[in-house]
Amino acid sequence: MKFGLFHSVQLTDPSQQQQYYQDALDQVLWAEQLGYESVWMTEHHFTRHGIISASLAVLAYLAGVTRTIRLATAVTVLPFHNPIQLAEQAATVDLLSNGRLDLGVGRGYQWGEFHRLNLSMAEADRRFQESMQVLTQAWTTTVPFDHQGEFWTFHDMTVHPRPVQVPHPPVWVAASSPKSMDRLVQHHWNLLIGQGLSAKQVGEQVAYFRQANEKATGAYDPSRVKVARAMYTAPTAEQARQDAEAPFLWFKKTADEVSAPPERRLDLLPANFETYRRRFATEPTFDYQEMTDQVILFGSPEQVAERVENLRQSGVESLILFVNFGGIDSQKVKDSLALFATDVMPQFKD
Repeated sequence: MKFGLFHSVQLTDPSQQQQYYQDALDQVLWAEQLGYESVWMTEHHFTRHGIISASLAVLAYLAGVTRTIRLATAVTVLPFHNPIQLAEQAATVDLLSNGRLDLGVGRGYQWGEFHRLNLSMAEADRRFQESMQVLTQAWTTTVPFDHQGEFWTFHDMTVHPRPVQVPHPPVWVAASSPKSMDRLVQHHWNLLIGQGLSAKQVGEQVAYFRQANEKATGAYDPSRVKVARAMYTAPTAEQARQDAEAPFLWFKKTADEVSAPPERRLDLLPANFETYRRRFATEPTFDYQEMTDQVILFGSPEQVAERVENLRQSGVESLILFVNFGGIDSQKVKDSLALFATDVMPQFKD
């Protein structure tokens, strides 16, 4: 199996945003030393739930300070970007990293982002499809081209620099429905599975994607699927829960600040993390044990390894681990990455 990071930066204390970025970058460098295969940067806008709003800019920096770890987006929200500019930026990162870019893309799902950008969510799928058409053409066409679509028009277009990887960086698409996975098979795109699904649901999606590929091409490569999972491990389950439970809840709850329409949005949560930690002690709003049993990889190395094995039995051969959430102490994150690398990863060598 292969293991990477699914990385985000949250703003639990607005005065510390520079430190949060530095911590996240340090964790990536540490993960590379430990042998993790990739890092996938999220894209969020207008919310402390995630303050990486320019993921390719962050990856361009990492291209200069890393050597082996693959650099990826998970995901770049295509309706928010000019596809020609995105093609140029992605090719630049691929060039700077000597061909280490993976481009994860999606159509977006957060109402608040679309609302503030004055974009209709009803157009999201059509914008996604047109953007992918332009991206692919920009990377692969060797002569100037024109494009006239519903949302974009370009004339006599030539994109430089060209990607190092041929024909272009691997494309990964966040998808869940059979219809969306069929489209991935049609275009030879790779599948990203989100972190919120149970192991059973993950297995069902992997099985469908495998069958769809085998039906279309007669073959299936399990490396074309990556599954995101929140992960935190400590020497004991009790220590893992003490360290990670409240930060993870903060992360989960702040998602509503931008994703939900006003009528469903939680009123602003306390900005101060310690205030929220104290409130959580008396007002728990999700079942931590159920989440650890069914979804997240929190616990001792033995417990985490057992859950990773369950995913492997479901056909998963590549995990990207969400490790930096809700203001959790950076040293604890690095300790967890090291413990996973020494006590869990060796059990799943190819």
